[in-house]
Amino acid sequence: MIRIIEAKPLDGYRLRIRFSDGLEGTYSVEPERRGGVFLALRDPAVFNAVRVNSDFGCVEWPGGVDLCPTAMHEEMTIPANSLTR
Repeated sequence: MIRIIEAKPLDGYRLRIRFSDGLEGTYSVEPERRGGVFLALRDPAVFNAVRVNSDFGCVEWPGGVDLCPTAMHEEMTIPANSLTR
């Protein structure tokens, strides 16, 4: 099972992520595109409060906002041009 072991907030609603399988990279959260509960992440104080949930290996923020580590991993490993085919 893929788990996130480290997450660091960056400018532009991005996260520096390290996964349990060694994959590292930058992940764009895009709160405007996601909408709903993710809109709270537009507040820099909230976005910068990101943490790794050690029970589930996901990133999470106050208010119950979280992202699936498997989906994040897939997005970071699939070439962007293959998503448009």
